[in-house]
Amino acid sequence: QWQRDWAAARSFERLGADERDALARDLGLPEDTLDRIVSRGSGAGAELGRLLEALDLDPDHIGRAEPDVMRDMQITCSLCADVKECRSDLNRGIAGQTFQRYCPNAQTLAALSQDAVADRRA
Repeated sequence: QWQRDWAAARSFERLGADERDALARDLGLPEDTLDRIVSRGSGAGAELGRLLEALDLDPDHIGRAEPDVMRDMQITCSLCADVKECRSDLNRGIAGQTFQRYCPNAQTLAALSQDAVADRRA
């Protein structure tokens, strides 16, 4: 995996400034944000899916029902500074109780959880 990440990062670095700018524009991201995501590798943001499952939320449903929200959460998760704490809590099975302390997506996740509870009751 690290070899693929390294190769992908090198490919991205070899793009000219205009090409990187165009790619960032196509993705709707500032170029520096895209640079940071690429530098973190393909595993960046992988914790989001696990956290959604820990909160009993369906990532596929959210992606279909709220694609912009899901995309924003993925970007935020990919850039998170607290990934080690999140991953540790996920591995210990306590992330559903602790994520609100450190997760930059906490408010969005809480709102999605409330919506899911309301949908289940209806």
